Amino acid sequence: MVRDQFQFDPADVAIEECASLPDEMGCGDRALHVEIGFGKDVRILRMAERDHDACFLGVEISRKKATKFGQKAARLGLRNVRAYWGDAAKVLHEMLPAASVDSFTVLFPDPWPKRKHHKHRWIQDHTATMLRKALKPDGHIVIGTDHDGYRDHIRKVMGEAGFSETQTLDHIPEDDRTLFSERFARLGESVTYMRWEVA
Repeated sequence: MVRDQFQFDPADVAIEECASLPDEMGCGDRALHVEIGFGKDVRILRMAERDHDACFLGVEISRKKATKFGQKAARLGLRNVRAYWGDAAKVLHEMLPAASVDSFTVLFPDPWPKRKHHKHRWIQDHTATMLRKALKPDGHIVIGTDHDGYRDHIRKVMGEAGFSETQTLDHIPEDDRTLFSERFARLGESVTYMRWEVA
């Protein structure tokens, strides 16, 4: 089957049809960086432009956003980046081998602020466990949020999953800037940027 050069569609890329997404991308021994929920942003494309020797995978639940991402990657002529349209938990559970990812980035996931909606938050015990399994021993995870309640939840969950918070900033670094972070900066709103490594 001929794959789309820039986008994996769950309708034609399933675990029974490929060994893993890194294999499908032809990563080999190259570093693999995964961004979960890139939305309308182009951060991961900036990274892919900057480092042609690494592989970059963006995972996005919105098919429309993933398609636009692929179109941007095509216009830029990038060959080291792909988007996966679908459930990030499925990717973690079925399509990323153990110790295969050098870094994960999760910036401004929906905080689902109402208590009755907390179960919908993406960062939960089971996703933190899967992140740890897929991460290389010397890898790291970057998480950014503008919601204090979600920040506290993230710290609890990540700590219980065996991660250590090795960096904390009250802003998003220039390399990791996003449309959301730029908007928050203009409005003077606070954010928390956390870097996590296996303890």
